[in-house]
Amino acid sequence: MAAQYARNLIEEYKQAVVNNPQLVTQLESGFRVASYLVAGRFNDSQVLSELFYTASNLIVMLNDAILRKSSTLVPKLVQHFVFTLGVDVNQKRLMQVITVLEYVEVFVEMTAQRLWGQTGRWVAITAIQVVKAAARYLLLTYFKAGIQPVPPITPLNRRLFCQDLQQQQEEQQRKEQVPFTVTLKRSGKTMRTLAMTPQLSHRDWRLPGLGKQETAKSRENFSPTPLNQQRTLGETIHIFKPLVHLSSLYMFGLSSWKPWLLSGGLDVTSLCLMGDPKDLNPNEQGEMRRRCLMLLLYLLRSPFYDRYSQARIIMLLKLMADNIPGVSLLMRPLLDYLPQWQKVYFYIWST
Repeated sequence: MAAQYARNLIEEYKQAVVNNPQLVTQLESGFRVASYLVAGRFNDSQVLSELFYTASNLIVMLNDAILRKSSTLVPKLVQHFVFTLGVDVNQKRLMQVITVLEYVEVFVEMTAQRLWGQTGRWVAITAIQVVKAAARYLLLTYFKAGIQPVPPITPLNRRLFCQDLQQQQEEQQRKEQVPFTVTLKRSGKTMRTLAMTPQLSHRDWRLPGLGKQETAKSRENFSPTPLNQQRTLGETIHIFKPLVHLSSLYMFGLSSWKPWLLSGGLDVTSLCLMGDPKDLNPNEQGEMRRRCLMLLLYLLRSPFYDRYSQARIIMLLKLMADNIPGVSLLMRPLLDYLPQWQKVYFYIWST
């Protein structure tokens, strides 16, 4: 009885997600906002805040999987090749493992530190990085997954999903020979019939069938670009850089410049080996832009942050909070949280 009740509850939840994707999105956003509201309210609020944030990401991942599985539009909606028919089941599982680790790593680090101190913290960090590196390397060499985004399974674009769902319903009604438009006798103007009027949030001034080519192009499902030997080496360096950095931290200490310089050198080398990204698909080009922007995090990484950028960044944030109306609502909490944020390894060193 209990098992049957659980199965019925799961099926009801799946049906609710499929029938109300917009409401589900709003609830997910509210759950994420709660993680920010909890921060700083009481002792250990940082851990609770991160728990809320991690849970919200996992819920989004779960709901995306339900929507993808239930929709007949899956090949159009996915912005990466993970859910196409040509992907191996083991490859999907590896990508799911990496994605889950990306979502929970900060919470695991904080929890391990509170339960087992600094030793437990670094053991947890190392274990997560080893698993992620091994899984990514398998994806690169065995499954030929190419340049891998972070996270490997990107969140579903709910707006496009709702648009495609509405288009699917229109196509179904077209099959039933229900007219989409009517032509006015006197003016000759073509208008959408009242029966075909979509929901308010999806209404536009285009007639059914117009603009679909552009929309389909934006949802095109791209296969990974085959990597030559040079780019494969560059991606391999990117994959194993976290392990090299952790090893150098163990050898030279947290305050040494050598881990910082070594990690930065590996990042720059990896980007240089990738060469011109013009021949990559749009998803891979976006990932390369993200990696370039991630170089800015070296301003927040110790020891550079401790010795050079900390005072300047704090001064800049204070100036903005004091002189720009309304900005203080954002900058004051950021100033309070920045010292704690900078101490968390996965906030500033996660790839």
